[in-house]
Amino acid sequence: MAFRAAPRLAGGATYLWVSARAKNALRRLSVLGSIAAAVFVVAIIAFVLVPRKASRSAHAVAANVEAKQDSGAAVRTRDAFRKKVMVADSLLAAARRISRPASLPLDTFPFATIARRESLSVTIAKLGGLIQRAEETPLASSYRALAASPLVATEPQIPQLLDSLAAVERDRAAYGSIGATDPGYAALSSRAANIGRAIADVAAQKRDRLRAELNSIRPAAVVPPPSTAFVDTLRYLTDRATALSGMQDANAEVQRVRAQNLRVDAQLAHARDLANLGAPPWAMLAAALVLAAALGFAGSLALELRRPHIADVREAEQVSRERVLTVIGPATTVVERGRRQTDVDAPPLIDVVSEAYRTMYLHIASVGAGLPVVTVTGDEPEIVGTIASNLAASAAYEARSALLVDVDATTCSVAAVLRVAPDPGLSGILSGKATWAEAIKPTTIGRDRPLDVLPSGSKRAGMLEPHVTESAKAEFLRLQKRYDFIIIAAPTSYVQRTATSVIPSPEVLLTARVGRTRLSTLKSAAESLRGTNMNIQGIVLWDAPFPHLENKEELVNATRRSGTRAE
Repeated sequence: MAFRAAPRLAGGATYLWVSARAKNALRRLSVLGSIAAAVFVVAIIAFVLVPRKASRSAHAVAANVEAKQDSGAAVRTRDAFRKKVMVADSLLAAARRISRPASLPLDTFPFATIARRESLSVTIAKLGGLIQRAEETPLASSYRALAASPLVATEPQIPQLLDSLAAVERDRAAYGSIGATDPGYAALSSRAANIGRAIADVAAQKRDRLRAELNSIRPAAVVPPPSTAFVDTLRYLTDRATALSGMQDANAEVQRVRAQNLRVDAQLAHARDLANLGAPPWAMLAAALVLAAALGFAGSLALELRRPHIADVREAEQVSRERVLTVIGPATTVVERGRRQTDVDAPPLIDVVSEAYRTMYLHIASVGAGLPVVTVTGDEPEIVGTIASNLAASAAYEARSALLVDVDATTCSVAAVLRVAPDPGLSGILSGKATWAEAIKPTTIGRDRPLDVLPSGSKRAGMLEPHVTESAKAEFLRLQKRYDFIIIAAPTSYVQRTATSVIPSPEVLLTARVGRTRLSTLKSAAESLRGTNMNIQGIVLWDAPFPHLENKEELVNATRRSGTRAE
């Protein structure tokens, strides 16, 4: 059968995967409820014990808190010393005003004149330094440096004197190394010294002119008047120092007291916070419920993410690569069926009005005579037996002669669903203790729809001989001429044993449980069935409450009790 491609949905693969895991986490009520209950109990205990412990801690903290100190006395002392400092400052200022001489006259020259005066002072100082250097080292280089200075080079005599000095230097250079003893060389040296002094005289004249200009713009010198009185300020300074020291000590005491009071306030606030740690009972209950719900869902989701299960049709088809025929949901209650005693006595797990079972049957019936035998298989015998029984009931309700066979003697699920005796069953036939006619039990669906059932039997037949297996398959082929539809309920492990299995047909329906069957389990089951040449007609998903059936011991005991009453 071709695999039906899953429809594209908005949100992307990651969104679909996470949403599927979240739905499965909500379906796992047992895990969610157990985690939530544990968290709720722990939260309630914590919400009760923590405030009590905090209250005891608050009492302990409050008992160790120091008493607050009064800083009023220290503040008053500090203020008194501050007043003494102010008085001492006032007396000292008055004494200094009495002994202070008259103030000197102010410089009333314009700002430009003051700037010119400062510039002249700087120029005179530089020029004086150059003249002093030339006088201390009367050499041609010193005179040349003096003449080259911008302060002297602007004088009209300087260029002529520099030319004369240069000519004398050239003449002296002509004598070479022997000119020191020559009278002409000595005359030239004397002339060079005279020229240098002339340059120095020009510079001195320039300095004198600048000094004269500077003196003309200086303020008039005023002799300060002498002090009119002498006041001894030592005692005022002593009083001020003493008062200032006392004020500093008092201020330090105030800061110490305030720091201690702040520590006491912080400890008291901490004690109040501990004492107030708690909430009303309804608030603690609501917080515990919210915390339990959140952590319960988180734990269930973590388990689901670690081992993902089937969430919907899309995932089942994507993993198994087979088509999902139908989804078995919760059974609907029909009021009219409760009015007839036949319907009241009918097995509760048989639902002949379910559209899901009818859809599944119509799919099998539409194939025609090519599928007279279909095996319903899965890992949960209760679900396999319930689905197989309802499929057979749907066939019987459609007036088809149907035979329902159960091969799992471990659980006897079909016998438990239809409330028939499990023995002798198929195991009795295979062990040679009963015939086919004795083992097949007729039952009625509704009021008048017959259905033949071959239970599994309560005793396992063990490993079958090859001739027994072939004989059973041949009998099933013979029964196909008598019945329109044969449904076999078998676990997946049995269907995969093709050599020792009595199942005559490769057509199977694979069952899975939404929120309980792992994706890996469904994938491996589908692959293993295809590996044993089984033809998977489709997937049947169970999304209803788990069918709780009587176990094999209860069925056998019930059969014995009914047989005893009949005798």
